[in-house]
Amino acid sequence: MMAMQWHGLKLPVIFMTFVLGLALVFAGQWAYKEYSYQQPLSKVLAENELVEDFTIKEGTSKSLVKVELSKDTSNLMVAYQEINQLINEVMGQKHYQIKFMSKSDNALNQAFYESHHIIYQAQVMGNYPEAAQKVEEAARKQGAEGKVFVDENNIYIQFSKTDGHYLYQIIPRQDHGKTVTTQGGGQIAERN
Repeated sequence: MMAMQWHGLKLPVIFMTFVLGLALVFAGQWAYKEYSYQQPLSKVLAENELVEDFTIKEGTSKSLVKVELSKDTSNLMVAYQEINQLINEVMGQKHYQIKFMSKSDNALNQAFYESHHIIYQAQVMGNYPEAAQKVEEAARKQGAEGKVFVDENNIYIQFSKTDGHYLYQIIPRQDHGKTVTTQGGGQIAERN
């Protein structure tokens, strides 16, 4: 039996070479991701005392880093800035998004609902002290503590209760007077 040929080349040899080439490309891509940032990122997050747990999900355009903060986190802004700095050092120019996980309940959801209008108004108008006061009042009505932190990029809303429930919300600021850029694309964080 004669093997099929195409322009003097044996088709099974061409096919096997093609399959091996594809396998090498995918193996190389996996090794690059694994050793260039997946393992180093896992290491720095696992060693950070602010991080209780985390997952890293690779997307087509950016990576999603889900972080559960330790229960004694008292300042969401400082925690975000520290974790974002660590991730940015590992990821470099690779785009990523940080998502802080919450363990919310109905009371905390209600507190956020009651104060979200003023928070979004502060995002546009800059009346942060008023927003902080409204967040604190809404939290107190629900038997919780509410805090607002603001930096040049984000508004950080932190609700917590003594029973262990907490809600984190990070809202990008809309400063129309200047453009804010961040390396790596880790500027926006979400809650679940």
